[in-house]
Amino acid sequence: MEERAYLPTTHWRELTPIELAIRLEATDDLLHLLQWNRGDPRLTAWEEAFLTGIVRTLQKYRGKVPPSPKQWNKIRLILEKLDVEPAETEQVMEEA
Repeated sequence: MEERAYLPTTHWRELTPIELAIRLEATDDLLHLLQWNRGDPRLTAWEEAFLTGIVRTLQKYRGKVPPSPKQWNKIRLILEKLDVEPAETEQVMEEA
């Protein structure tokens, strides 16, 4: 698996104004993306609950607490699953 950049994990009070702005903007984008994907019928109950938890955390802390690397990995797996066209997903499920 290739390495990807995460948001800085430094405490939000220690970030420079530019780093803080980047984190807040990325958090806001992530929040909208996850809210859009909640409720997709292709999600399992666990994935739906996970996305709901992440959305609540992002809303509560407003970018002060970024997702951990493990959470990022789960978010990426869920988003990759949702990027697959529904017809392709149904074919894979039927073959299994």
